[in-house]
Amino acid sequence: MVRALSKNKQESIKSLVLQNKPYSVMMERIPNLKKSTLSRYANKFSPGRLTANPGRKAVLSVTTKSYIRKQIVNGTLKTAKAVHKYLHELPC
Repeated sequence: MVRALSKNKQESIKSLVLQNKPYSVMMERIPNLKKSTLSRYANKFSPGRLTANPGRKAVLSVTTKSYIRKQIVNGTLKTAKAVHKYLHELPC
C-alpha cells in the first residue's frame, strides 16, 4: 500500500494547486515527487479544476488546412510537391 505524504507536503501541494501553478513549478518547489503523485493530490484538493487539453499542439491551423484542401480540389495545388512548396512559403 502506498504511504501518504506528510501533512506539510500536502499543504504545500494544496496551496500551489489553489494558486493554479503548473506541475513543473510544483515539482521544482517540492522535490522527490512524481507528476502522477502531484496529479492525484491536485485532483483530491481541487476536483473541479480545469485542465489543459492533452496532446501535441497542431502545427497547421484549421483555416490553413481547409485552404490547402480547397486549392487541391480547385487544381491550383496539383501535387504533394506543390503543397510542400506552399507550406515552406508560409510565415512561421
